[in-house]
Amino acid sequence: MTYPEAVGRLLSLRGGEQAGMRPGLERIEALLDALGHPERRLRIVQIGGTNGKGSVAVMAASMLKSAGLRVGLYTSPHLCSFRERIRIDGRAISQEAVVDGVEELWPVVERVEPTVFEAVTALGLACFARRDVELAVLEVGMGGRLDATTVGRPLVSVISHVDYDHQAFLGWSLEEIAREKAAIIRSGVAVAASQADVVTDILRRRAAEVGVPLWLEGRDLSATLRSRDPSGQRLRLAGPGWSLDDLVVPLGGNFQLQNALLAVAAVKALAASGIRVSDAQIRQGLGRVRWPGRFEVIGRDPWLVLDGAHNPAGAQALAASLTDAFGDRPKTLIVGISADKDRAGILKALAPAAARFILTASTNPRATPPEELRALLPPTEVPVEVAPSVPEALALALSPPVTPIICVTGSLFTVAEVLAARHGEGDIPCEIERGSDRVESLFS
Repeated sequence: MTYPEAVGRLLSLRGGEQAGMRPGLERIEALLDALGHPERRLRIVQIGGTNGKGSVAVMAASMLKSAGLRVGLYTSPHLCSFRERIRIDGRAISQEAVVDGVEELWPVVERVEPTVFEAVTALGLACFARRDVELAVLEVGMGGRLDATTVGRPLVSVISHVDYDHQAFLGWSLEEIAREKAAIIRSGVAVAASQADVVTDILRRRAAEVGVPLWLEGRDLSATLRSRDPSGQRLRLAGPGWSLDDLVVPLGGNFQLQNALLAVAAVKALAASGIRVSDAQIRQGLGRVRWPGRFEVIGRDPWLVLDGAHNPAGAQALAASLTDAFGDRPKTLIVGISADKDRAGILKALAPAAARFILTASTNPRATPPEELRALLPPTEVPVEVAPSVPEALALALSPPVTPIICVTGSLFTVAEVLAARHGEGDIPCEIERGSDRVESLFS
């Protein structure tokens, strides 16, 4: 089996990656049973919530790696290479590891008929166990209670901000969604972002029911912004018995303040399990981190920002971040959104930030045709243009009248096409480290 054949097999399961959503634990349990239960050999940090899960996961993994631990990181979806989903010590696993894992997994896959996400989760857990990973950082795919990553007994569970997304699967009220996400709290220590009151109440009740200590932002955890530019920020973070000032986080977007707090709190909470990470190691790990496609600045003349905001809450955070970073300078928004998302809500949230809209579609089969997006756009006085593809949209944005800031958003699939074009042909994973042990000043 070749690497393209192995990836093709995985991505074709149950009608494809998104069409194959089937919440439930019976299939992942059958897969893991056939593999000898690799999750039982792993110490786990599980990251759930709605927005920011990946950012929290990549920051936590980077800090743990700086402490000399062998760290597995499981995230989704990928941007430029399937291998980005499964990383060890910050590096994507090899093509050979993917082939070996699929060959081992396939006999049981044919019997169990899992979804793409379930099969890839089993592949990642088996790879981590085989490579003697000391800590596995797992980003929840959707929800939590019935998500394939909700296996084993986590040392720390993290709940980022909870908002509306995947309502057809998780429920149409915030209470229903919160209950699904709160279910990952089942052992160790829980860490949670500030939330709507109804969500906070659900998290508190869940933690009390299972006897898990809960660190809440606003009660036990706090974050203060010291300074910020489009490429990063300096922070003061504090929690029970600890405080860190003048931390450099080389990630843009005002939402990363909260994500950094959750990541540092998760690492600090591991002390209850005997895993201690020094303040110096925390600083070093945060200073190294990159997270492509999340308020990522890849050009400066004009400024080019990539952000995969794919729900109204994420779009609101992006609009606020663009204003905070660039003030009232005109901004062109290149927007492509998947058809199963709240397209009208996303466009409404983005509209106040736009001096020019270019509506487009990624090559993903779930992409909304740009003319449909135009029909969903609220009434606006700014120019609205349509481009049939992401490369054509970017070329249009770079033609007169060019604004000082261009932002590509609406979906990670849309963002991925910009990154893939920038990286060139071939299976080239996006890097998530800056390749330096030294934290350089972002504000000199």
